[in-house]
Amino acid sequence: MKMTRKFLLVFALILILPIVAIHQGIVRYSENVMQANIIENNEIMAELIVNRMNSEMNDVVSQLQLVAGLSDQHRLNLPMMYARAKQAISKSTIIQSIYFLDTDRRMLFEAPFRPEIQETIFDYPKFDHVKWSYTYVVSGLISNIRNEKSVTVAIPVFYDDRQFLGVLVAELSRNFLSNILRSTSETREGFSFITDNEGKVIASTSDFDWNVDFSEEPIVQYLLKGDSGSVLEAYRGTKSVMTYQTMRENWGLALGVPEKFAFSSVQTLSKALTYSFLGIFGFIGCLIFVGGRQIIVPILKVTKFAQRIQSQKGPAPLPEPMMKRKDEIGELIRTFQDMNERVDRSHRFLQDIIEGIPYALITLNEKGEVTRVNRKWVELFGKSEAEWEGKRLTEFPGYQFLKTEMNSGEREATWTDEDGASRILNVVTASFYDGLLAVVQDISQIRMLESHVKQSEQLALIGQITTGIAHELKNPLAVLSSSSELLKEEIVHSPDSEWVPTLVHDIDSEIARMTSIVNEFLTLAKTKKEAIGPVQLDDLLNRVLHLLRIKFNELGIEVRRDFPDYVPAIAGKTNKLIQVFLNLLVNSMDAMPRGGAIDIRILVSADEAGVEIADEGDGVSEEHLQWLFNPFFSTKENGNGLGLSIARDIMKEHGGSLEMNSGKFKGTVVLCLFPLGRKEDGQ
Repeated sequence: MKMTRKFLLVFALILILPIVAIHQGIVRYSENVMQANIIENNEIMAELIVNRMNSEMNDVVSQLQLVAGLSDQHRLNLPMMYARAKQAISKSTIIQSIYFLDTDRRMLFEAPFRPEIQETIFDYPKFDHVKWSYTYVVSGLISNIRNEKSVTVAIPVFYDDRQFLGVLVAELSRNFLSNILRSTSETREGFSFITDNEGKVIASTSDFDWNVDFSEEPIVQYLLKGDSGSVLEAYRGTKSVMTYQTMRENWGLALGVPEKFAFSSVQTLSKALTYSFLGIFGFIGCLIFVGGRQIIVPILKVTKFAQRIQSQKGPAPLPEPMMKRKDEIGELIRTFQDMNERVDRSHRFLQDIIEGIPYALITLNEKGEVTRVNRKWVELFGKSEAEWEGKRLTEFPGYQFLKTEMNSGEREATWTDEDGASRILNVVTASFYDGLLAVVQDISQIRMLESHVKQSEQLALIGQITTGIAHELKNPLAVLSSSSELLKEEIVHSPDSEWVPTLVHDIDSEIARMTSIVNEFLTLAKTKKEAIGPVQLDDLLNRVLHLLRIKFNELGIEVRRDFPDYVPAIAGKTNKLIQVFLNLLVNSMDAMPRGGAIDIRILVSADEAGVEIADEGDGVSEEHLQWLFNPFFSTKENGNGLGLSIARDIMKEHGGSLEMNSGKFKGTVVLCLFPLGRKEDGQ
């Protein structure tokens, strides 16, 4: 299609679409008004029918209560009840028969034709319900003694002392119920019906619907849920405007009008509008044909000029006469020239950014093809830009850490180069409108440095307790020295002295004590991998406090324990958890050079256990608190900033968390939370 025809089509659509929208708006508005009117009328009719039904039901109950009236002797007078039943039937338009069932469900009479019935048992479905209701019960469709479908109203018959005598049942005229529906139907095309609590039709404007199961109809499904309202739904395959209402006897009422009859006047209006608008379209077509050339031809010339600019690689100078035009075309040409220059500057600026960042960068399109790599990428992974660009990433083995379906985020990956050397890469990915951007940094040296620093941190912690261990060994050594001297003297002067065994026992005890101290130190100093096993937090904390007790005494720090009687075991690595609590307690100790108190509590809930350590130190300011867990950040003059970072990593390794709350000159509270029920995986 030529450009002229395209613009003619655009002009036609611009004029036609509003007219079509107006046409549809008028039709839709008319339909909405008509539908609202029908719904309002349906709701009024439904309310009238429900009120009429309630009135009729109340009248039936009153008639049955009159029929059931007892004599002064408080016994059943069946002939009197039969006579009253016949009289009630003759006066009522809704009652077609009345029968009485005694306590054994024997039918004793059926008015108006059978005053006495011998040995006829009728299992009335609502018998037990009526017996215990003390009021009245309305049934759905049931089979009567003649196996005919009927609906009934039943009341219990009692003495004054509430002795149950039987059930009095009135069968209702379904023709009368259907006539009520027909008398309130707004149009002859309309429909209405009443269903029982199983969705079966009790009465309908169409006698052919009697006893039919309507439970699959959408409108009946609303009624079965106990809802009331109005809806535009399919009824017997025909879309209809319907109102539905739940009645108090668990019956449901539905009435409505098929859409094709409800909106017939709107359809007539729609045809009239369509013919009118077709005439308007013809007139508009003539205007477009006549005036199109005067508008479109200049635009076509400007379009061709813009295409020539687009086909050139660099900025193209525009013809001077066209640049000097004072009309809209001249303004459009100058705008194109300015846009061309801006795009060229933006392209050069973006190129400088991509090549200037100190990280490897790659972009992929939605097909997984490489669209751009920078100089750092070429230096890191080899191959030239031409070898990368335009190729699918799957063509290069070993780059599985980059996938087009990756979400935006940051992660670490391992990559092996052509020489077999393994490198740790930090990969940051971000999705954009038609692909993926990835920035890659080689962090192998950083991770190696972090590993060395973490090991140094552990050794520094061991150094913190070395002084205490040395002090612990002094006392046993002094005892050993004095005991050995005494033992020598006793052996020389009196080998059989009773002091010899005592001195030997003292020497053995001190050796065992020294062995225990050395073993504790060696256990802490182990750096090999440790298996996960059950850990008692109270025992572990007591062990750590034992290691630090000399330093606490030197600084005048009081340790207050608050441990529950029963502390469940957690799954963890003992030595790593010792390192966590050593880090935290050493931090608290460093924060209180002038002494103070440290409160240690163990908290236990249904699914987690926690350790809370609160000190009375100077605390941490709010601006520093958010950086405490960052590696190499420290508020101490001689700190390396890795203690809390390592502690948090160990807590994450155990599936737990480390939280800190502090303020300047307010002390610090650290909470370590561990999940309970974590499986021991032996790692």
